[in-house]
Amino acid sequence: MAIDTQRPADPKEWTTKDVLKEILSGLPPQVRNILQDYLREILAGLVIVILATSLWYGYSAYTTRQEDRAATDLGLAIQQRDLARRVTILKRLVQDHGQTAAGRQALLLLGAAQRDSGQIKAAEKDFDKARQSLPKGSFLYYSALMGLGYLQENNARLDKALKAYKSSSESGSGFEAVALIDLARASSALGHRKEALEAYNRYLSLKPRSWQTDFVRDQITKLSSRDKGLKKGHTPKEKAGK
Repeated sequence: MAIDTQRPADPKEWTTKDVLKEILSGLPPQVRNILQDYLREILAGLVIVILATSLWYGYSAYTTRQEDRAATDLGLAIQQRDLARRVTILKRLVQDHGQTAAGRQALLLLGAAQRDSGQIKAAEKDFDKARQSLPKGSFLYYSALMGLGYLQENNARLDKALKAYKSSSESGSGFEAVALIDLARASSALGHRKEALEAYNRYLSLKPRSWQTDFVRDQITKLSSRDKGLKKGHTPKEKAGK
């Protein structure tokens, strides 16, 4: 009598096979016979599909929960009037849900809250993080870029601020008018009068009637007068000496 040396099958595996055999029993004999020859392959494929499906739905549910929690915390932070409390909530949100859409937006709000509370270095760092994490070319991306530009200008890094304003003025994101005035101001401070005049004139073409129109026209007049004086061969020192 031959001794069966085959390793006993795992009870769980047999349960799965039995279920599959039960399903196969309802098929026509020709089809059932063919599929039974591939029972092991069918089981392996079935396990992979079930596992993949379970993982996908599990991850989808997890990310949905993450987004919901992040959005709730973001709303809570916006409602806070106390800056210190707002900063605390936003920091926690970025730490716990930084990869969510709300988490990326929280970086932008965190930069603004830190700026308003006098934490300039931290604000600049978070504005830059927001710029890197938000979709390039989006309104929020240029919000971060403009916030970064203002802090750079405030710290006398006019060249860097100028780049931020110039990029925003050409973005088509809705920041053009505001960025043009900032670009003109920074250009003028650096002595780039031609660029400043171009920026102010571009602003007037976009906003011919705005609350800043008179200011812009006045700046154009001043810059044009300086250019006329320089064309006549007078340097600022020569004029001051007279």
